[in-house]
Order: sequence, then C-alpha cells, then structure tokens
Amino acid sequence: MLTLVFIRHADPDYKNDTITERGHAQAKELGDALTDTRIDSIYCSPLGRAQATMRYVAERKGMTSTTLEWLRELDGCYGKNEAGEGLWAWNQHGVDAFAKGAITMENWKGLVPYGEKMTDVSAKQYSAFDDFLASRGMHRDGVRYRIDTHNDEVISFFCHEGFIKTLLPHLLQIPLPIVYSQFTINPSSRTTIVLDEKNGYGVFHAKTINDCSHYYDCEQLTRGK
Repeated sequence: MLTLVFIRHADPDYKNDTITERGHAQAKELGDALTDTRIDSIYCSPLGRAQATMRYVAERKGMTSTTLEWLRELDGCYGKNEAGEGLWAWNQHGVDAFAKGAITMENWKGLVPYGEKMTDVSAKQYSAFDDFLASRGMHRDGVRYRIDTHNDEVISFFCHEGFIKTLLPHLLQIPLPIVYSQFTINPSSRTTIVLDEKNGYGVFHAKTINDCSHYYDCEQLTRGK
C-alpha cells in the first residue's frame, strides 16, 4: 500500500524564507518523532522554509532528500483587499465561501472569487503530481489510479499549506473550497494519505489530517494561536 506523507514547513519566517525560533523547535520535535518511523524517500520544495524543516528529519534519519521544483508553494493570490494586502484562496472564510449555497465538485468554480485562478493553478499541480505517480507505475484513470506496478513505499513531501490543501481535493474527490474553508494544515503538521487497492486500481483515503502531535503546544496550534 503506497503511503504519502505531506509535511508542511514549520513556523515560517516568510520575509527571510526560513523558519522562526519556534519553527526550529517544531522541526526538531518532528525529527525526533519520526526517528523510528518508516520513510523510504524524502522530497522537498525548493523554498527555504521547507528545506530548513526537512533537514531536521533527514539528518535524524540519516537520509538524503530530493528537491522538486513543483513542490513549491502555489500562487494562490487572486486579488487585494482595501488595505492593499493580497487575498489568498485558501484563507477565504467559510462563511463567504458558502454565501451562494452548497458547493459541489461541479459548481465550485463559479461560486468563489478564486475559481478561475485556482482552476489553472491546480491543473498544473495535478499534472505534475500524477506524472510523479505514473513514474512509479500508478496512472490516473478518471478518478481512480490504475496500478501497473505495485508499490508499498512510504514517501514524504516537505511542502506548504496551499500546496497540500489544493492537492487533497484531487486525491480525495472533495470540492476545493471545502478543503480551503474547513480543513486545517498547521506548521510542521503531517497529513498522511494511503492508496487503497482493489482489482488493479486504487483510490486514496486519508489516514491522518493535520497531525501535529509531535509538538508540545499542539493544542494551541490547533486553535490557531
């Protein structure tokens, strides 16, 4: 059974594209927690905050990582507010996302202001990710994956909030605004997805979402403090 572990970078210092002192503490705790956990390969975004987080795990486990350009954070900015600040798709409040009614896989693009923008952005992300899986013998076939080569790897990806939130709808068949509005992906958290196989095909299901149990103030993180 293929296992994918998506790890968001630790508490960020966006200005300097690295992690804060708190982030280093989170990343160290993450490395300690994963010492005896199976990971077969590590892939990382090229951005500094992801690289800094990844090093704690790679060094603790004595592993090397591979940097993939397409794992970088997505361009989710679709406009500016009155103060001139960027509006990010995955930060839209659920009250606003659902203002026009129920959201489905078919209608969401017309119900949120970032619909057109994120349709284009996500299409490129999904294509890159499906190419990655195809290189391992799993080919997208409709909403399932055709398994030409059995694979039971545990693969970790050190990446970003927007990247993870945008990919989950593709893997789990959930409308994008629902994940953006109602899922939490905290700094240094782990989201684990497994490929459930039957008759030569597989579909992904979520094993854990936003697991930050390795970090001592996880409860505060979950509350968004």
